[in-house]
Amino acid sequence: MPALDPHPPLAFDESGAPLSTLYGDVFRSRAGAWSEARAVFVEGCGLPQRWGARAGDADRASFTILELGFGVGVTFLATLQAWRERGGAPARLHYVSVEAHPLAVDDLRRALEALGAPAHDAQRLLSQWPDALPGLHRLAFEDAAVTLTLCFGDALALVPKLRLAADALFLDGFSPARNPRMWDPALMRALGRLARPGATLATWSAAGAVREALHGAGFEVERVAGHAGKRHRLRGRYAPRWRGAAPPEPPPRWPARTALVVGAGLAGAAIAAGFARRGWQATVLESAAAPLRGGSAQPLCADHLHLSPDDNPLARLTRNALGWRKLDAALASRVPLGKLLVDADEREHAARAAMLERLGFPGSFVRQLARDEASDATGLDLPRGGLWLPGCDALDPSTLASAWLATPGVALRCGAAVATLEAANGNWVARDAAGRALGEAAVAILANAGDAARLAGMGSFAVRRVRGQSTLVERERIGALRAVLGGDAYAAPLGDAILVGASFDDGASLEPSAEVDAGNLGRLARMIGGDPRDWLVGVRSGPVGHRYASTDRMPAIGALPDEPTALREAAALLRNDRLPLPRAPGLYGAFAFGSRGLLWATLAAVLLPALAEGDPLPLESDLLRAIDPGRFVRRMLRRRRSG
Repeated sequence: MPALDPHPPLAFDESGAPLSTLYGDVFRSRAGAWSEARAVFVEGCGLPQRWGARAGDADRASFTILELGFGVGVTFLATLQAWRERGGAPARLHYVSVEAHPLAVDDLRRALEALGAPAHDAQRLLSQWPDALPGLHRLAFEDAAVTLTLCFGDALALVPKLRLAADALFLDGFSPARNPRMWDPALMRALGRLARPGATLATWSAAGAVREALHGAGFEVERVAGHAGKRHRLRGRYAPRWRGAAPPEPPPRWPARTALVVGAGLAGAAIAAGFARRGWQATVLESAAAPLRGGSAQPLCADHLHLSPDDNPLARLTRNALGWRKLDAALASRVPLGKLLVDADEREHAARAAMLERLGFPGSFVRQLARDEASDATGLDLPRGGLWLPGCDALDPSTLASAWLATPGVALRCGAAVATLEAANGNWVARDAAGRALGEAAVAILANAGDAARLAGMGSFAVRRVRGQSTLVERERIGALRAVLGGDAYAAPLGDAILVGASFDDGASLEPSAEVDAGNLGRLARMIGGDPRDWLVGVRSGPVGHRYASTDRMPAIGALPDEPTALREAAALLRNDRLPLPRAPGLYGAFAFGSRGLLWATLAAVLLPALAEGDPLPLESDLLRAIDPGRFVRRMLRRRRSG
């Protein structure tokens, strides 16, 4: 993904208004910032009237606004105030804003203070303001009834990758003369593809080129009197004059807000809590006598964030998952330990320095440490430095799962082994081997690791079972480690011990192996120095379990494919890659998490409820494809045709 170009330091004009030195224009006039935002955008799109017309309509309880140009956030905060004045209707407000040059948090604070922003709302925004990292960032307001999705990056590149259905559009970029990319006809067409029929649009600009671009994208626009001395502005609605691509799909309608989650590991517990926080009743079915068995039965789960010079999908997905942690009450208040990716040698140190320069990520997210700095950060006398990731952590999965399963609206049923899952009367019914019903709900989520593909009838999705064993070393033998280490192995403090792991092999046995322990200690020694033989006194085997990974090492998170229908429609699907795969309505999956169970559980807990409710999706389209459980279906169809 292209490196982000953060905004240069903020300036102020002679009136005290915040000024963009990049575009040579004010973000908002100091005198009329709030009245302009209300008049041009909130009233220009008719939001109070439209929201009032939706009152009591359960099928239209959600409303989505797409904005170009977040700037200093005045329009968002004005919209939040207007929503609050309507008594919090609609019930869920989604505000998605694209910003190519995000401000530093201190500059944003100065701008909001200068413009007289409401203190509580401004502080809530500032406290959640993300690092200047490319991609999508989700913030929550009003107990998550209002979500702000900040899309950091070039609008021409980002908007076509968004997956949402906009009810209103705010065009709030700098003037076309100063920032023509924000008004490009191709970008206006991309907006049209995301607009619901009848979506309203507003902008302060009335330039002829803007009117033409919007008209060409299917919007009916009119010039109306401008605000505070400006001659004109535009408002309009989406009413295409042609039959083109299908409009965005309406949100799903379920007979009840009930969810059935199969599997009470980290994934299932997180997902059940994610649905329950949105007002769903979530029943979790677990085959074992207690939750958190199998691969989730570990004393610690560490964050395995990926970094790559080209910022590939795996790097972006793990970054998203880490950033979404602040949305979870069970995780948001914790101060992370931080993680050091230890350099293998000087060559890797130089390669990583070049990677950081290319990526341009802020030091608050990742920075390179010399040996002495790395030793100070971790508490160990290390032979080399490495990359410091202050937001990474190692967490107790048992504590996490207990908190998630205790979320109001979550019910856990253990000793419930699901043998079959069938669709019946608009619901999904889980049955045991004797055919007895174990649970029934409008949607079902398979979070049962190695058995999920079988239960879903997915012959296209192969998983590899991987044996993992960790090792516990007395802390006094190694040192006062106070952070997570990553490299050949990972290590994290655990009480009076250090957890080292984990092996990654094809073994079937769940019995601890002294040979595997020796291998774990050898890999640790290569990272931190020392002789592993000096650590053998007091060494004990940690938990042994099986993890499941896909053939491409990416998780499966999303709507599950309907493979029988895909087989019947194989000829059409193979002729046209743009044809959507048939899906099993209301059936979702979250499995093949490999060694990143903590990160992928966090990601699934946000993404799957958004899919089920038809919300704006918090990932770009290429990332959704990368983790789509149906990504191997066409490959299967080609194999069958050629075979």
